[in-house]
Amino acid sequence: MASVTFTDGTGTATLDNGTTAIAAGVGSRFASWTPFTRRIGERAAALGTGVTYAFTFRIDYGASFSMRDIPASEQSIAMRLIRHLVGGGVVTVTTGDTASRTYTNCGIDPEATPALAFQDAQFLTYSLDLSVLNLSGADMLCTY
Repeated sequence: MASVTFTDGTGTATLDNGTTAIAAGVGSRFASWTPFTRRIGERAAALGTGVTYAFTFRIDYGASFSMRDIPASEQSIAMRLIRHLVGGGVVTVTTGDTASRTYTNCGIDPEATPALAFQDAQFLTYSLDLSVLNLSGADMLCTY
């Protein structure tokens, strides 16, 4: 089961879409999981050789993904999660993938903004787009 767990001033909460019983949990998977890595610092190419030189302050390891089919009853948890991340809080991302990967020290990607959007008028569901950094410094992989 794919989920995001966090602890804020109200307590501990877990956001998932509640579809773990559908198609052996396929419905609870994160959509569009895209891992990324980026160097933070200055980079320049030498004029004479074209060789690139970099001064790296840090390397970010992260992933962007969507949680789809979130029931309307979970809106308050989704909004708490957004406030928690934007306020500098950390979360645990459980992928529910074939390797049972869990990333326990994730914060918001400073180059992205979490977004909750209305998804389906018939079933009254929402989708949440997130981009997070693994503050433990390892690639965020997910294989369904």
